[in-house]
Amino acid sequence: MNPVLRPAAIAAIVLAVIAAAAALYVLHSILIPFVLAGLLSILFRPLVSKLRSWKFPMAVCLVVVMLIASGALWGIYTISAAGVSSAIEKAPVYQQRLADLNVQMNGMLQRMSFQMTGRSSALRWDTMLDMQTITSAATSTVGSVVSFLGDGFLVLLYLVFMISSSELFSKKLQAAAGSMGSMDLVQIYDTVNRKVLQYLRVKTLFNLVNGLIVWAVMAIFDVDFAPLVGLLAFLFHYIPNIGSFITTALPGAIALVQTGSFGHAALVVAILIVIQNVIGNVIEPKVMGQSLDLSPVVVLISLIFWGWMWGIVGMILSVPIMAVIQTILDAIPGTRPLAILMGGSAPRTEPVPNE
Repeated sequence: MNPVLRPAAIAAIVLAVIAAAAALYVLHSILIPFVLAGLLSILFRPLVSKLRSWKFPMAVCLVVVMLIASGALWGIYTISAAGVSSAIEKAPVYQQRLADLNVQMNGMLQRMSFQMTGRSSALRWDTMLDMQTITSAATSTVGSVVSFLGDGFLVLLYLVFMISSSELFSKKLQAAAGSMGSMDLVQIYDTVNRKVLQYLRVKTLFNLVNGLIVWAVMAIFDVDFAPLVGLLAFLFHYIPNIGSFITTALPGAIALVQTGSFGHAALVVAILIVIQNVIGNVIEPKVMGQSLDLSPVVVLISLIFWGWMWGIVGMILSVPIMAVIQTILDAIPGTRPLAILMGGSAPRTEPVPNE
């Protein structure tokens, strides 16, 4: 067989990729809850397996999972609603503090012999929180909360069906694998579950720790919106690289506007940077190990692609999705070189025997 692809084959591949990307974009409102439910089903699978080993019926397992998932969803909604309500209530105060900060900054620049002329002199920070902006932001936030609750209900619905049919699906997969000659579907399924479960366990644990630390540091320094920013820190730390930057800069920005003290804001940011670097660069990699062997370049590209495709949720899901894709590619002999290129470590090579 000629290894060089014909133009028609190349065109077919390109069209298939374009069609798949278009489908992912158009069907995002259906696919995002489905993917989230799939990840949650993997996260809850050990709990369900343990309950089933104790002879609990599947109905009881579903009730336990729904109670945990619904409680988490309600907690997110409660913290978000309280934070948004507090932000709207304090917006006029923050607008005045921005005006004072604007005067302070202009004075500092003038003392440093900078002349605020032309466009620069028209830059006023206090206009960032005028009432029109506040109303628009509040409306957008309420819409996002309503959308989040709707998606959350759909995720729970998908989750019920996935968990209730998980045992039957495993049996079907084994039956299907029996008729497959070269590809072990059960092994692929187990590998995907193992990799994603390890990632979700470790990442969720450390995200929870990071969120609580951000909450605690902001509360200790009496910075506003500590619960809301702590929740955002928990969620945004699923986003590689960008998430830690956002959840470090945001508390500093709030502290700066609230107090008008650069030293106070810098201290908050410095403490968070030190703690998050220790957790993210020292402790977490040791615990995570090589559960997801993805190249940093692949992580960056997937972050950009899925962020463009599905927004913030896509950025959060980018790493697990790429881990699943890499595992599937690695199981197919024809696409195994692509899986090796996606890896973050050098592939193992067998030693060449001496003649």
